[in-house]
Amino acid sequence: MKRQKRKRSSYLSARYLQLETRPVKIWGYDQSENFVCRLEVNSAGVAVFSGRKGTKKICDLTWEGLIQKLSR
Repeated sequence: MKRQKRKRSSYLSARYLQLETRPVKIWGYDQSENFVCRLEVNSAGVAVFSGRKGTKKICDLTWEGLIQKLSR
């Protein structure tokens, strides 16, 4: 029996949504629907968390810091 491929997709469009002090949180799951990470986006920048419950902080960057890190 051939295993069926699971498709990943996501969409978010929020035109002119101002990010105040509360972040927009995005949870990520793998193809087996196990928790993988949590991404938080706010007016100051982005933070990524992992671990079983999403408490291990991988990075916490300002918008400028994110661009510097990605352009290396």
